[in-house]
Amino acid sequence: MTNRFKQVRGNVNKGIRKTIIDEPHMFLAYNNGLSATAEKIEITSSNGESRIKWARDFQIVNGGQTTASIYHAYRKDKADVSNIYVQVKLTVLKDSSKIDSFVPKISLYANSQNKVSVADFSANNPFHIKLEELSRTVWAPAPPGMQLQTRWYYERARGQYLDEKGREGTPARKKAFEATNPTRQKFTKTDLAKFENTWNQLPHIVSRGAEKNFMEFMALLQERGEFQPDRTYYERLIAKAILFRQAEKLVQKQQYGGYRANIVTYTLTLISNKTAQRIDLDRIWKEQVISPVLMDTIIRVSEVVHRHIINPPGGRNITEWCKKEQCWKDLLALDIKLPDELENELIQTDGRERPKVDRGIDSPDGEDREKISEVMKVPADAWFRIARWAKETGNLQPWQRSLSFSLGNLAKRGREPSRKQAVQALIILEEARRLGFEIR
Repeated sequence: MTNRFKQVRGNVNKGIRKTIIDEPHMFLAYNNGLSATAEKIEITSSNGESRIKWARDFQIVNGGQTTASIYHAYRKDKADVSNIYVQVKLTVLKDSSKIDSFVPKISLYANSQNKVSVADFSANNPFHIKLEELSRTVWAPAPPGMQLQTRWYYERARGQYLDEKGREGTPARKKAFEATNPTRQKFTKTDLAKFENTWNQLPHIVSRGAEKNFMEFMALLQERGEFQPDRTYYERLIAKAILFRQAEKLVQKQQYGGYRANIVTYTLTLISNKTAQRIDLDRIWKEQVISPVLMDTIIRVSEVVHRHIINPPGGRNITEWCKKEQCWKDLLALDIKLPDELENELIQTDGRERPKVDRGIDSPDGEDREKISEVMKVPADAWFRIARWAKETGNLQPWQRSLSFSLGNLAKRGREPSRKQAVQALIILEEARRLGFEIR
């Protein structure tokens, strides 16, 4: 069940609770009821009345507040719920393969009690279900100086964390739940999109707000086809979360006077670009912290980013300026150098000895090396021309235009693209040629 119950703090939940306690006989009239689905049901008849004998795979897809409010009123307030009747709209889904696309639509069209975000309707996407499963089974290494292992709790459905904690019952079990799943390590779908799109160098998209950024993330995810996260993906995602949240704290301490969210995403995006995404995410996962050198880098880069975004051309609104791709391009065009000390911590791709860390699926093999070499044959000017051409004609995806620009900068500095960048670069070259663009 996708439960959006927010305990009893919201006005809707307080109203439901009041009706249960004070006017239980009016509950049917006042409440919108439940929307539920089932794969199959069996109906029986007795004395002229039809009843449901059983239902297979019964799920409440809208009405989590109603269900949880009745439960809490019964358990905590000792309310008499014997006179409460709840109307139910039950939809039998004969084709179970369509449940992932059908259930969110039922919830979307049936919900009239709370504002429901776009992210809420992606809760049943297989990607998010698998990610939730990983977050409940993968233990994070204990940070330095600590012995207790913890989990990073992925809240696939809104309110899930507090609901699960509430089901623990006793104060001692709730405390144990919090120790295992610290609130500081809880993250949502929109957090996920923020971490990923920042790492993938889309700060202008992240700056457009949680919902729009999430929609872009899901669109990019859909382009990848049937992608399913595995343990390696999950661990590196958590490393990005650690990096992002530590950056938030560091930027906050600088007391820039505002625009923290924009400064953080642009700072980390610039570092991602300048290092060609060679930040050692596996090390961050294992240590559960970022290094002092990386902390210092974030502080230094944030100062440059702050000056850049608070001085928009033509006196534009700063917040709106940060939402423009040109803001990112202008920042990227600045001559910004990262501390030399950082290079020693990066994943090496220039033939030197690599850090003794398992690279998993991201380690380039012979075929990958050929792709990287082919991409490096393309001059920097060609990549910059592709980026300009794509923008002027509306060709390619925004992230592909951004990547073309990044590849130009890499080529200009004689740096190798990553395995993933090389794969996408070849796709860009093929599409550009198909549309008549001469690489030269």
